Order: sequence, then C-alpha cells, then structure tokens
Amino acid sequence: MAFFDDLGKKISATGQSALQKTKDIAEISRLNSAISDLEKVVENNYNQVGRLYVALHPGDYEADFGGMIMSIADAEAKIRDMKDQIMALRGMVRCANCGAEVSAMSVYCDSCGAEMPRKKEVENLIRCEGCGEMVPRDKRFCTSCGRPIASVKPVVPATGGTCPNCGSELAGGSAFCTQCGYKL
Repeated sequence: MAFFDDLGKKISATGQSALQKTKDIAEISRLNSAISDLEKVVENNYNQVGRLYVALHPGDYEADFGGMIMSIADAEAKIRDMKDQIMALRGMVRCANCGAEVSAMSVYCDSCGAEMPRKKEVENLIRCEGCGEMVPRDKRFCTSCGRPIASVKPVVPATGGTCPNCGSELAGGSAFCTQCGYKL
C-alpha cells in the first residue's frame, strides 16, 4: 500500500505545482495588461505635452524641435488641402463665418445665415426652370430632370475677356478657350 500512498502524494504535489503555475501565468497576464494600460497613459501624456508645446511656441520653439514642428505643420497643411478636395468632390464648401459644411450651390450658410462667396464654378451654373437644380451652362439638358435648358452663350468681346469655364484670359474673337478648350 505504501506504493499507492507515494503515488498519491506525487500526484497531489504535481497537481499543486500545476495549479501554482496556472496562478502565476494568470498573475503575469494581469500585470502585463496593467503595464500596457499605464504605457498608454504615459504615451497619451507625452502626446499632450507635445501638442501643448507646439501650441504655446508656434514660432519661438527650441532648435531641437524645429524639424519635428515643421513636419507637423506641413502634414497639417496637406491634411487641410486633402479635406478641402474631399469637400469639393462632395460639392461642399466651408462657411468662413461659422465653419459649417455648406452646399457649394448655397447662397447663404444653412447654419449661421452668412452670405457664401460665389466662386467661378457657381457662376458658371444656371438654375433649371423645371426642378430648380443648378446645371452647368454648357449642358443642353438638366442632369436631374432631363428638361431642355435654354443656354446662354457668353459673348467674347473683340478685345478678349475671360473664359467662363476656367477664368483664363481669352484672345479677341476666340471660339474656344486655349487653356481648357471650352467652346465659347
């Protein structure tokens, strides 16, 4: 019977050892998770310190930070340009008064009521008499309802003028714009 008693003690000891290793692994995992959370706090605070420094010293930063600050400024300018391109592709502009996104066709801001500046693209549009949508002047039919558009052809003075499509200077009596090919 001593053999079975020894075997039972060895199995019990092995089970206790395995249980302890499982507890140790769980504790290691918990500690690694806590470390990861604290590292995120540190990284976030470093990020905030950097943002605050750049905001407080936009032009009087130390030379060691010059390359990084210029890189940030360049990246932010590119981001703004790309966001403007996205807005233009969506047919939207930003209100200079309140910053709201407004349809490029709007005369007034939907949010604050400020008058929106009219751009050349908007000036080259006419309102369809059928549905009220804005349609490019060079279209013969409304792209929304299909109604024929009474197009008004721009008159090019003998001395020249500007292209109604791209705004470039025209030679007197031209039938086409030399920059964009727009038929006058």
